[in-house]
Amino acid sequence: MTATVLTRSTAPADPANWSRRSTCTADTAEDFFGTSAAAEARARAVCLSCPVRAQCLAARSTLDPGAQGGGVIGGLNATQRRVLELAERLGERPDLDRATELLTPRWRYRLHHLRSVGSTPGRIAEVLTGEGIEVDAVTVRVALWWTGASGKLLPRRASADRRPQWRRVLEGHSDTILRLLAHGASQPDGADYLGIGIGTYSRVVQELKAA
Repeated sequence: MTATVLTRSTAPADPANWSRRSTCTADTAEDFFGTSAAAEARARAVCLSCPVRAQCLAARSTLDPGAQGGGVIGGLNATQRRVLELAERLGERPDLDRATELLTPRWRYRLHHLRSVGSTPGRIAEVLTGEGIEVDAVTVRVALWWTGASGKLLPRRASADRRPQWRRVLEGHSDTILRLLAHGASQPDGADYLGIGIGTYSRVVQELKAA
């Protein structure tokens, strides 16, 4: 899958204009290209304090192409970057300036609280928009990823809901999966996009094809 930069940001993406202000240094490079959970956590912590994190993410397809298979770029790991690319192919373009605003003290606690009670990125976007900051679901996902939180699309299972997960996905996200299939998304990438296991995704695909 070839990365195409579609993310929205008013900041220039020219490395000559912003890379000199980045927080990462040669001393931290090993973490940024490491794939262990510990290395990614350390790299993300550096990204979280970086003033040009959004520009780095917007320019991800031009940054060290040889490292695109793993590591952290712009605060996202390789899986998250693939999900973001797939979201962009589906027409979901995050506003990175607005995602950055979600990490300010005014909004970060609210973002964390809504996620902690099981709200989906879509529901969080609706609530925050109603409270004065207009955002969409994919922008919320990026902000959540930057903080190390999950950006999965499924809501928390209600205590009275006894449906197996594949049934919940089928009944709640079949349109999304059909769009993913239409855009040629692989099953692993489709599963990562939703934030579910590959076995669950495969079962739903089978059900949809059999319908």
